[in-house]
Amino acid sequence: MGLSAPVPGVCCIRCRISMSFIHEALKKAQKEKDARHREHDAIVPAAGHKPRISSRKTLWGASFLLISLAFAAYLWLPSRGKPPAIREPETPEATPPAKSVEEPEAFYERARLLQKNGRLQKAQRLYEKTLSLDPDHVDALNNLGVVHIRNKNFSAAQAFFAKAIRQRPGYVDAYYNMACLHALKGELAESLSQLKKAFSLDKSVRDWAQTDSDLKNLHGTPGFEEIAGKNGGMG
Repeated sequence: MGLSAPVPGVCCIRCRISMSFIHEALKKAQKEKDARHREHDAIVPAAGHKPRISSRKTLWGASFLLISLAFAAYLWLPSRGKPPAIREPETPEATPPAKSVEEPEAFYERARLLQKNGRLQKAQRLYEKTLSLDPDHVDALNNLGVVHIRNKNFSAAQAFFAKAIRQRPGYVDAYYNMACLHALKGELAESLSQLKKAFSLDKSVRDWAQTDSDLKNLHGTPGFEEIAGKNGGMG
C-alpha cells in the first residue's frame, strides 16, 4: 500500500503550535517563581528563625573577636614577667614563759631561815605566802604564831596555834607555844594546862621549859615545878 503524500504546510503548523505552547508555559513558570521570591523577601523571619547573615557581617564579627583576643593577650603577657609577690611569713605571737610551779615548802624553808636570823618581817611574808598555797601547812601556822608573839600580836598568834592544833591534834610544838602565849599574857592556869598537854606528848618539854624566858611567869608555881623542876616530871 503506498503512502499518501503529506499535505504541504500541515506539519509545520503543528510544530509551531507546540513550541509556542511550551514557551508560554516556561514564561508563566518563571513569573510564578519571581513572584514567590518577592513574597519571601517581604516576609519577616518568624520567631526563633535566624535570618541569614551576610558574609560581610561575618567577617566584621570575626575581626572584632580577633582584636579582643589580641588586646587581652597584651594586658596579660607583661604580668608574666613580673616576679611573684613575696608573702612575708606571719610572725607567731610570743608565747609567755610558763610560770614556775610555786612550792609552798620552798617558801616555808626560806621563811624559817629568815626567822632564825631575826628577820621577822620578811619571814612573816613568806609564811603567809606558804599558807596562801597550802592553808593547812601546820608548821607554817605554828611558826607564824611565834612571829606574832614576838610582835606582841597575841590574838593572831593564838588563832594560828589553835588552827595548827586542829589540823594536827598531837602537835606538841603548838601546845607548848600556846603555853608560852598564856604565860606572857599572865594567864597562868591556862598556860599550865597547855604545858601539861605538851609534856604528855613529849617529855623533852621539861628541858625546853627550864630555859625558856617566855615561861618565867610560871617559875616557882607548884604546877610548873611538877613539870620542869629538877626533881619534877609527871609520871
